[in-house]
Amino acid sequence: MKKMLVATVALVFFFGSHTLFAQLKVQTGVFNADKNISNYMLAAGGDMERTQQISVTFPKPFTKTPDIQLSVTRLDEDRGSNTRYDVKVTNAHKAGFMVEVKTWGGSKIHLIGGTYMAIGE
Repeated sequence: MKKMLVATVALVFFFGSHTLFAQLKVQTGVFNADKNISNYMLAAGGDMERTQQISVTFPKPFTKTPDIQLSVTRLDEDRGSNTRYDVKVTNAHKAGFMVEVKTWGGSKIHLIGGTYMAIGE
């Protein structure tokens, strides 16, 4: 009886988790911002906070808004100033999201780029 209960629980767990994980989808890609974007302000310098929005569209839309992770992999900054930046996801939805890059305090960012990983249904 005990072995049958353990076997039943194991089967329910196996098939239940298999179904759960089978529905998850992962998409990856890149984002970049530099002076070729109109109104690029990150290289302007000055003490004021400057923000750049980068639009990302998924190759294939998700059925629900996915969880998104960002990683900065490219950075070209001015060597005459401190490097200050913040990168985050904003306006996430099923078909894409915005990457918001901020800098301040005299930092000059000539180029910033990275990768994303989106996990969802």
